[in-house]
Amino acid sequence: MKRYRLLLLAFIIASCKFHHNQPSPYKDFSTRDGVTFYKYCDIGNFHKQPKKGEVAEVLLSYSRMNDSVFWSSREAGYPYSVFLSWDKLVNGSTYERALLQSNQGDSVVYIVPADSVFKDILKLPLPYFLHNGDMIKVYARISLILDSAHYLVKMKAIREYKKDMDLQEQLNLLRYITANHIPDSMKKGNVYIIPLKNGNGPKVEKGAMISLAYRGSFLTGQAFDSVSISSPMQFKYGDTDQMITGLDRAIKMMREGEKAKIIIPSQLAFGNNGSSTGIVPPYTTVVYEVTLLKVKGP
Repeated sequence: MKRYRLLLLAFIIASCKFHHNQPSPYKDFSTRDGVTFYKYCDIGNFHKQPKKGEVAEVLLSYSRMNDSVFWSSREAGYPYSVFLSWDKLVNGSTYERALLQSNQGDSVVYIVPADSVFKDILKLPLPYFLHNGDMIKVYARISLILDSAHYLVKMKAIREYKKDMDLQEQLNLLRYITANHIPDSMKKGNVYIIPLKNGNGPKVEKGAMISLAYRGSFLTGQAFDSVSISSPMQFKYGDTDQMITGLDRAIKMMREGEKAKIIIPSQLAFGNNGSSTGIVPPYTTVVYEVTLLKVKGP
């Protein structure tokens, strides 16, 4: 299960200037449309704004109004930033368009409706901890402005890096499978499922209430997460965001009372960005020992 990591948003913004166009309910924040509020800060040493044909490399983070970060490009894995072309900025949201007025190195903090970020920009449903009408903070800093030639060079370097990481993961998995004498017959749709204890209870179906215990570890055996039998994880199977894709698929093949070792490559686990908590690195195969304690319903 992927969880957002709530951290204290600690950034100090110097040399701030504010443009007052309409009254704002937020101290030191201004607004032009009464919907998006901003605090614009000149902290860069460059007088260079994004122009047509260029790309802005932007460090981004999203936080709740109490300044607890729930997503940050720095923690999302290499390249630790997002790339916004001039066309994307011109045709983007209010806060994206405002970045056209910022210089390389400048920072802007926005207060915007959560709906506008998740539903309109990210095309995602609101996280469980946000509700319709909530406001969130978006912190953006233009770290670099790239012309088309330098952007292509950077993208090539990023692709090569990711290709190397993906290859290294495959080699590590192959070594693990070979060293532990795991046959190909244990592979079910890119996930290895190794029975440790048979179960004769009902199978898992969508809508069933299930109870399970597990231990999540790396190929080295080092644990990164666990749920004990005495305090099991309970949820309705099929609900979104309850667990990673590989684990979801494996549990669908289990019965009540069964225990299995499940080996999941990163593309079905935490992907090329790693876990949102930062505990699981990018391109990392994970191993779960799962005990399916109870299946009820649906």
